[in-house]
Amino acid sequence: MPRRSRGSFLYDGCYTHVYSRALEKRNVFKDEQDFEVFKALLLNTKRKKCYRIFHYCLMNTHFHLILSPNKLEEFSSGLKEIKQKYAEWFQNKYSHKGPIWWGRFGSQLIENEKYLYACGLYVEMNPVKAGMVSSPEGWKYSSSKHYFLGEKDELIADYDAPCYEETITLTEGLNIEKGPYIGTPMFVLGEQEKLK
Repeated sequence: MPRRSRGSFLYDGCYTHVYSRALEKRNVFKDEQDFEVFKALLLNTKRKKCYRIFHYCLMNTHFHLILSPNKLEEFSSGLKEIKQKYAEWFQNKYSHKGPIWWGRFGSQLIENEKYLYACGLYVEMNPVKAGMVSSPEGWKYSSSKHYFLGEKDELIADYDAPCYEETITLTEGLNIEKGPYIGTPMFVLGEQEKLK
C-alpha cells in the first residue's frame, strides 16, 4: 500500500505532532553538545521556514515536536534539512558511516488546543516514563521547563494553553503512537471519512 502524502491530512496552520526515530534505536544524541546542536538547527530553520513549536522533547534515540506549520511544504523541507544537517554533524563528530535516522519523519493531525496541550504533556513525560528523571522539568531537553518553571525557551511559541487540570485526564488515555489523528473519536471518524 503506498504511503499517504502529508498533504492528504495535514494543512497550512494545522496543529501536528511530528516525530522521528533513530535507526535500530541507536543513541543519536549522546551528549549535551549534540542536543544543543539539534536545538540550534531547529531554531534556525524555524525562523526561516516559519513554523511555531509549542512543545518538544529530545530523547537520546528520537525526538517529538508539537507544532503548527505556516506552510506545510516549507516545513517539510525544513525538517528534512534539519535531519540531514544533524546527520552530517553526527557522522563527522563520531566518525559514523551511513544513515542515522529511520526513514522520513512521522506526523499526526491534532484536533484543537486542548489536545495540543495534552500531546505536549504526553511527550514531555517521555523522560519520566523512561526512568531518566523523576519529573518532566528535570529533563533539560524538552519544553517542560518553560511550562512548569516559567523558563524562557527561544524554541517555544506561546499560546493560550488550556487549564492543566482540564487536560491532564486526556493524557491518561492518549495514545499518540496509533493513527494519523489525535482528538475526540468524532474528530478521528470525521477525518477518516474525508479520505473515502
